[in-house]
Amino acid sequence: MKVTALIPTYNRRTQVLRAIDSVIAQTLPVDEIIVVDDGSTDGSDETIRERYGPRVVLIRQENAGVSAARNRGVREAKGDWVAFLDSDDTWLPTKIERQVEALKSLGDDFGLCFTDCVFEGNPFTASSAFQKVGFEPPANFGVLDEPSQFIVESREPFWIQSLLVLRSLVGEGAGFDEAMETGEDTDLMFRLGFKTRFCYCSEPLVRVDRNPSRAHALADLFGAPRDDRKFDNWARMYARWLNMPEVSGTSYEPGVRNMLRTVFYNSAECKFHQLRIGLALREIGRLRSIGDSYPRIVATLLFRKATKLRRNRRTASDEGSAASADSRPRSARGDAF
Repeated sequence: MKVTALIPTYNRRTQVLRAIDSVIAQTLPVDEIIVVDDGSTDGSDETIRERYGPRVVLIRQENAGVSAARNRGVREAKGDWVAFLDSDDTWLPTKIERQVEALKSLGDDFGLCFTDCVFEGNPFTASSAFQKVGFEPPANFGVLDEPSQFIVESREPFWIQSLLVLRSLVGEGAGFDEAMETGEDTDLMFRLGFKTRFCYCSEPLVRVDRNPSRAHALADLFGAPRDDRKFDNWARMYARWLNMPEVSGTSYEPGVRNMLRTVFYNSAECKFHQLRIGLALREIGRLRSIGDSYPRIVATLLFRKATKLRRNRRTASDEGSAASADSRPRSARGDAF
């Protein structure tokens, strides 16, 4: 198995060095390391050249986004397998060794292997990718049946930083959708679920930076919940899934259609809140096009609004109670003097 490690980066000179070092430190060395510099302006390319020389294939391109950077790396890769790593994350030393071991032990039917990931930098998130979705594998290596169904149910345990995948599965136009600014990895994983079998290593072999203050990723819109681009990206993706022969008329269709419906409701609610009435009515038209009646749409929007108001009141009440408690003498709360 010839493996190419692929790292896209943008203005992360310090972080990308840690990512590259973690690849070089693998107990089973990869055959090639490609870094695609997506138009950085912080001197990342010079630093990488000076530090690693020919050990790293450095490709520099005009800023085009994370999907274009990954696709460029896949096109240039010489390995039969590609392992993706984001430039602010790192691999543990045995990551590739354990995945190769899993693939060799499970057979030739598997074109993708993923691992658990440790989340670092944010105490308010789950500690790992598997824990986040309640995925409790019974063995060190195993098979994940119907991986696309995990995505429909919003409980997928796989993250792009942990993937080891056959290059043929993500090349020649089958890779990342470059028109998407967010969710491109979810889109790829959903499609791959119908192309090959997935296996996993249960060990957490990737460290993922989830620090809220970290610099945004190449295509990180998740911090902007009311950004129209986010709604449009997800709506475009779900609509395309519904037209896939593997989805249309199958058990996947209701779940995907409901995901599309949720995006339209979220977008309509946001636009009403911002008093962009014309655009909100456009979203209602989209809901009508997928089968929701006007009474159902109105009832759903009112219910969502009432639920949010109750939640806000409860939050305000809790904060008020906490503030009141803080204003009392410390001895009144049983604290030590």
